[in-house]
Amino acid sequence: MNKTILITGASRGIGAACVAVAQQCGLSVIATARSSDKLDDLQRLHPTIQVIVADISTNKGRKTIADKVNQPLDFLLHNAAVLFPPKKLIEVDSSEFNQSISTNVEPLLFLTQALLPQLTQAHSKARILTMSSRAANNAYAGIGSYCVSKAAALMITNILKAELKPLGILINNYSPGVVDTRMQKTLRSSNDEVFPYSSDFKKLKNNNQLATTSQVAQHILQCFMSLSETAFSANTLDRL
Repeated sequence: MNKTILITGASRGIGAACVAVAQQCGLSVIATARSSDKLDDLQRLHPTIQVIVADISTNKGRKTIADKVNQPLDFLLHNAAVLFPPKKLIEVDSSEFNQSISTNVEPLLFLTQALLPQLTQAHSKARILTMSSRAANNAYAGIGSYCVSKAAALMITNILKAELKPLGILINNYSPGVVDTRMQKTLRSSNDEVFPYSSDFKKLKNNNQLATTSQVAQHILQCFMSLSETAFSANTLDRL
C-alpha cells in the first residue's frame, strides 16, 4: 500500500509543487486549502489526489480535515501560512495579528492533535515537517506579526519533537531559504521605509538567486523519504 502525505496550503506555491513531487514519488496525496476553485484546478492537474477544502485557522476546518482522513498518515507537511503586506508593528491591529497566529501557529498544534490517530497508524514512524523561516530567529522590521508567529511555531515544533517521540512520530522544522513565491513578491514590492529589506529581495530576484518552488519541493520530499531517523530529527532542516 502506498504511503500517504497530507499537505496544507496546497493550492499554490511550495504546497502545489510538493503535491506534484509527492505524486512522482508514488505517494498518495491529500491536499488541503481554503480555496475550492484552486483545489479544483490542482485536482485537474493531478486527478488521483484527494482534496479537502478547509480553513486550518479554525477549529471547524481542522476537524473537517481530521474527519476526512480515513487512512494511516505517514507524512504531514504544515505548509500553509499568511504574510500580510509589511506594516510597522506599532500599527498592526488585533485582527491581523490574530490571523497570523491562527494560521501560522495554531494548526501546528491543533491539527497535529486532531490527526494523531492517523499518524500513530503510519506504516513506519510518521514524519511531520513544519515550514519555518529565518523570521523565526530574526526580528525584521515591517513583518513583526509574521516574525512573532514563526518564532512561536518554531517553539511548538521543538516541544512536540520531545512529546511525540514516545508515540513513534518524528517532527522537525524545515527552512526553505529564499524562494520565488507570492510572499516574496509582496516583500519585493514593499515600501523601503516600512520594510527596509525590500531592495535586498529585489536584488536576489534580479540576480536569479531565488530558489524555485520545485527545487524546494524536491528537497522536502527527500527529507521525508530518504533521511535517517536521526538526520530527520536533528536540528532544523535547511535546504541550503
